[in-house]
Amino acid sequence: MVSSVIGIRAVNWFPPEEMLTVWVYGSPQEAQLFRRIADQYRTENPQVRFRLEVVPGRNVVQKLLTGMDAGHAPDICVLHWRQMSQVASTGQLLQLDELMQRDGIAADDYYPVGLQAYRYHGGLFGLPVKGSTITCFYNKALFDRYGVAYPTADWTWDEMLQKAQALTIDIDKDGLYDIYGCSPYDIANYVWSGGGNFLRREGSRFVSNLDDPKVLESVQFYVDLFFKYQVSPPRPGVRSDAPMSTFTFEAGRIAIDISGPWRIPQYQHLDRFEWDTALFPKGPDGRKTRYAGVGFCIWRESKQVEAAWDLVKHMVGAEATAKMALLGSDMPPQRSVSRRAFIRDETPWAEEVFVKSMDYDVHLFPQERWWEDLYRRMLDEMDGALTGRESVQTALARAHQVTNDYLDRIYADQGNL
Repeated sequence: MVSSVIGIRAVNWFPPEEMLTVWVYGSPQEAQLFRRIADQYRTENPQVRFRLEVVPGRNVVQKLLTGMDAGHAPDICVLHWRQMSQVASTGQLLQLDELMQRDGIAADDYYPVGLQAYRYHGGLFGLPVKGSTITCFYNKALFDRYGVAYPTADWTWDEMLQKAQALTIDIDKDGLYDIYGCSPYDIANYVWSGGGNFLRREGSRFVSNLDDPKVLESVQFYVDLFFKYQVSPPRPGVRSDAPMSTFTFEAGRIAIDISGPWRIPQYQHLDRFEWDTALFPKGPDGRKTRYAGVGFCIWRESKQVEAAWDLVKHMVGAEATAKMALLGSDMPPQRSVSRRAFIRDETPWAEEVFVKSMDYDVHLFPQERWWEDLYRRMLDEMDGALTGRESVQTALARAHQVTNDYLDRIYADQGNL
């Protein structure tokens, strides 16, 4: 059987143990670019043999852990930062701190949140290749048509609500809205910007923070966008970040779309109306948004750690991340690269907004192996509030109890190990 590698070349005559394996995932454009970047490394380092495989991102953690347990895993793997802790918690990833220091890689050139995203219990287990946070897109044509001022750098939740109310329109007067003022993205940005958090520490453990009045106020504001003020289109549930499919920004039926730069490839060819970008509005506790990013990690049991590390340095280096930025969907993780590579004079929208957004308080979820499972349970319990079946107070009280029960089991199990 012939395996595919970087470039067009058969490699079945190389002993598998002498060849690095690299797993990547992403959009077709990202996968193709990963191949080109790796192909350049191959040309410059012909003594390093490796193959690159494109794998589904949704199942990568399960496949990775299964392979690691069996002793047959890729030497290098791309992981979303929220996947990293699930793998690092098993002790199967290589810690990179000493290699970074040895090779003089300047940590201070990285956005702090980008490196922190790949830390697990203090150790660095990956290097980001791209990252970003939440911002806003707005339909300039709708703002102009209805005489609404564009968002400013210091706009607030209240100002967003006012603009969204002015831009929620029943055009044909049939009692149904044809345009909605905003699509607010997910709850986390509001909880943090409102001064709350999902969990808090008590001693050496986490407990639920969903009983914090600031969380109640923030989630209430979020839910009110849908039901009290009706400026946001109904959504299937709390886990969905997207509005009902008929109400989209591209169709001109959403005035303010709160999302991230990964929307740019989707929006950049719109010719129905002009759009621009703005920072996420400030909440009672300022502007605090969630991080999104992917990076490269190395299997601790790799038989070629030095070769794997050298290839990773190339894949996340300034030249490579600048090329990734040209896709327009995420920013380079290095400050020195992001401004020169991501901001382009020829684009009509303000890409500088995305760069500036990384200098505000960008948040991470708890980097614990159990967090993703717990967060899904939290959101399930809060779903009734978002869909209007029950009050925010009732949903949060139940989510608070479910969270503490879950954490009690986690810490009890750890104590029995």
